[in-house]
Amino acid sequence: MKQTLEEAAKQGAEGYNIVGQVIYKSGFKAGAKWEKEQAIEILSSVLENWVHGGDADCIIAEFEEKINVQMVTN
Repeated sequence: MKQTLEEAAKQGAEGYNIVGQVIYKSGFKAGAKWEKEQAIEILSSVLENWVHGGDADCIIAEFEEKINVQMVTN
């Protein structure tokens, strides 16, 4: 099931009071951003040893763009 970041954060925050929901959502989004950055870093390190020249940069840019599309919440 595909979920936006906002939907996943909202679902996880259910059952908390308003302050708890804000804190949970903020932490959830920060964690998702960190995971995205880690995925890009890992892909970059793998491609450094695999592809020579500008191809790796293009692949990384496309990967990052696709991750960013998945993370768009508004």
